[in-house]
Amino acid sequence: MYQTIFTPFHYQTTKRLRYFFITLGIILWLGASVTAFAPSLPHLLYRLSPNTPNTLAATISNTVPSNNDPLSYQDVTSLPPKDPSLPQQNTLIIDKIGVNGQIYEGDNWEEILKNGIWRTPDWGTPESSDRPIILASHRWGYLDWTNTFRKLNSFYNLPKLEPGDTISIIWNQRQYNYQVFLKESSESITDFSADLILYTCQLWNSPIRIFVYAKHLD
Repeated sequence: MYQTIFTPFHYQTTKRLRYFFITLGIILWLGASVTAFAPSLPHLLYRLSPNTPNTLAATISNTVPSNNDPLSYQDVTSLPPKDPSLPQQNTLIIDKIGVNGQIYEGDNWEEILKNGIWRTPDWGTPESSDRPIILASHRWGYLDWTNTFRKLNSFYNLPKLEPGDTISIIWNQRQYNYQVFLKESSESITDFSADLILYTCQLWNSPIRIFVYAKHLD
């Protein structure tokens, strides 16, 4: 019969392996906990500071300058064909990040942003041709938003868009398609030659915004 003899080397090796696996387990547990907790972080911060969404709404509304020049509209013959099967409400669709929400209009940004996506006044629509469409939404939203509503209407995943990605707008039951050509973080819009501009906050009360610029696909 053979007897296993454990030397100091064996003990040291076993001890190191035990510490390694314990450390690895702790790291994996922490990583899983952070991943699971991250979606709830906005809810926690909003509960600690209930006025945060309204503060962010004011920040979003102040990002775009006013433009009081009259809009120039395209001739109806140059517009995409009307499709009665499309939604009657104006809608933004970004398949890559799961956005599919109604576009709201008006000057009362504080109330509109509670509903989701806001088209900033005085700027373009898909039917106009002389200035960009500018759409904004909350990055995280409000406490009373469900997870499903948040996914469809917030711009939480806007940073995941890249040049070449496509965006669609349903407007008066006509579909307009756009292609992203630039994504950047900045305090203000830098390219008004775009046909479509989407933006949201980067981090809470930071002055930095996330902007996505797109061109209309003919």
